[in-house]
Amino acid sequence: MGRSVIGVDLGGTNLRTALLNADGDILDKRKEATHAADGWKKVVARLVDNITRQREIAVQRGLHVMAVGVGAPGVIRMDKGIVVKSPNFPDWNNLPLRDELEKALRVPVVIENDANAAALGEQWRGAGRGIDSMILLTLGTGVGGGIILNGKIWQGADGMAGEIGHMTLIPDGRPCGCGNTGCLEMYASARGIVQSYREASGMTESTPASEVTSAAIYEAARNGEAVALRVMKDMGRLLGIGIASLINIFNPQMIVLGGGVKEAWDFFIGATREEIMRRAFQVPAERTMLVPSLLGDDAGMIGAAAEALQKIQPGNSEILK
Repeated sequence: MGRSVIGVDLGGTNLRTALLNADGDILDKRKEATHAADGWKKVVARLVDNITRQREIAVQRGLHVMAVGVGAPGVIRMDKGIVVKSPNFPDWNNLPLRDELEKALRVPVVIENDANAAALGEQWRGAGRGIDSMILLTLGTGVGGGIILNGKIWQGADGMAGEIGHMTLIPDGRPCGCGNTGCLEMYASARGIVQSYREASGMTESTPASEVTSAAIYEAARNGEAVALRVMKDMGRLLGIGIASLINIFNPQMIVLGGGVKEAWDFFIGATREEIMRRAFQVPAERTMLVPSLLGDDAGMIGAAAEALQKIQPGNSEILK
């Protein structure tokens, strides 16, 4: 039978699973609401059911599922497959997710941080194909990050490397949910952009949140609204400050920007590039490619599958080429 693998993107809103062949081609894809409030047992049961159905599809295609890779949000103990804490799943405290899934599926399971998985997906099948050292920033509700050095995810001593969204930009800036103030996430995320727009427009706290969304701000920028254009330029400038530091520290070949904020690319990227050139060392700044992601919502599933393939065949460095 041919080889295949299943990749999972376990989000707080949606649960996505994909059956892939060993070359990274998606053969079947599923998405459903996660219903995180139902508790971990029901979420895991729902995930097991989806994976089981895709294993049946694999058999029908003459394929054997060798492993399952799961990209999950939060703090992950990679060596034990334990979700220590996750912002999207309040009852996932020291949850042995790998063991629970392996017990139900009887197939090897690899657990990875979701942003790391997305970075690996872009490197294997997306914007970073052929790139050995790259960094992914996901600009969504928050700001996630994944760092790939010499073809491998850089996980750090505790598996928590890549928390780029919590790089301090403004020491006495906006309070962040992580406990710090002035984090990149509070300015370069969709949430941060909305707050910047409200402040720039002189809105009060009583202004309903539903009246201002990031999508509406992007549309206002397209229509030439001065406040929206200024907010997006300021966001791009602050993002550039953060990226300049990443370039000086890691000297990557490429930085990939994904997430929903990418939809406003034309309104912030010029300011981002200007700030990078102003603050980073000239040679690495000029040679670092700054590009939008290509895989969209598929990146996490593809990357989780790639991580699983790497773990079950650790000696095969060519597997993701």
